[in-house]
Amino acid sequence: MEMKKSMLISAMAVIGLSINTAYAHGEHEFSGGEPYTLFHPEITWVDGTGQANNVQLGGGERSAAAYSFNVTEAGNLDVYSAYTDALWGVTSIWVFQKDTIGSDWTLTNLSTAGERKAEGGSLNIFDVPIVDYVSETNPGVSPAGLRDHFDVGEYMALVTIFGAHPDGHPGVFDAVGAKLSDGFNWTVGGFALIDLVQDVAFHDLTITASAGSLAVVQPVPVPAAIWFMGSALAGLGVLRRKKSTALQA
Repeated sequence: MEMKKSMLISAMAVIGLSINTAYAHGEHEFSGGEPYTLFHPEITWVDGTGQANNVQLGGGERSAAAYSFNVTEAGNLDVYSAYTDALWGVTSIWVFQKDTIGSDWTLTNLSTAGERKAEGGSLNIFDVPIVDYVSETNPGVSPAGLRDHFDVGEYMALVTIFGAHPDGHPGVFDAVGAKLSDGFNWTVGGFALIDLVQDVAFHDLTITASAGSLAVVQPVPVPAAIWFMGSALAGLGVLRRKKSTALQA
C-alpha cells in the first residue's frame, strides 16, 4: 500500500512538473504594445510541408496565431496564407527567428500581401486566389505570403489581422529587426482597429521549401515534458486498474 502511495505521489509530481513545463513552452514576455493573446494552432506536417486550416482570428480579441518550425538546411521557403472567411480577406505574416543568446526572437521576414504573378490574373505566385479580384484595374487584395531566404535556425510565423504591427513600427516595412518582446499594436494613426478585431476572420497557412530550393524545414520537436506527462498518466491508469482488480477480488 505504501509503495502504491509512493508511486502515486511520484506520478503526480511528474504530471505537475510536466504540465508547468508544457504550458511554459512557447510563452513570451511583452514589454510594450497592447495586450493580446498569442496562441499556437495545430499544424500538420507531411514530407516537409506544414499546413494549418481554418484558424480563427479576431472575434473581439486581439490575437496572433503562432506557427513554429525549424530550418535545418538554409534556402528559400514559401510561407503563405489563404482565407476561408474574413471581412476584408486580409491578414499579415510576421516571421521571427529565435535569438542565439537569450530567450527573445527577432523579426526577419514579413508580408502584408503575397506577390502577384507577372502576367496578372486572379492568383498570386502561390496559386492562392486574390480576394475580391475583378480585373487588373480592380485587382482586389492578395493574401499575405512570402518567398524568401531562411538561414538555419528556429522560427515562429505569426499571423495577425491586417493593420496590426510590431510596437513602434506602424510603417510595417521598417519593422525587420524588431523583437517579439517589443509587443504588437492594433492601433494605426490613432485609429483602433475595432471593426477588424471584432470581426471573425479565418485563415489557412502553409510552410514549405520553395520549388527548386535545397532548404529543409521541419516541425519543432514536442517538448520532452509532454512525453513525461503521458507516461505519468499511463502509470496512474495502471495503478487505477490494479486497485479496481483488488477491490473486485
